[in-house]
Amino acid sequence: MTNLIAPHGGVLMNLVHRGAVTSPSIKLELARLSSWALTPRQICDLELLLNGGFSPLKGFLNEADYDS
Repeated sequence: MTNLIAPHGGVLMNLVHRGAVTSPSIKLELARLSSWALTPRQICDLELLLNGGFSPLKGFLNEADYDS
């Protein structure tokens, strides 16, 4: 597979967690997290972040990054 084009930034980010969450402490932490209703556009952006479509980004930009 050496004919593949290198991902932008040199690293393909795959942020999808495929395993089961079994630790009780992690389950408690997840239950305390806030939740949001996302727009269809936000859902698409989140999916692209998770599957590496926005590589090498690892998350959304914060306000300081956006303003710069």
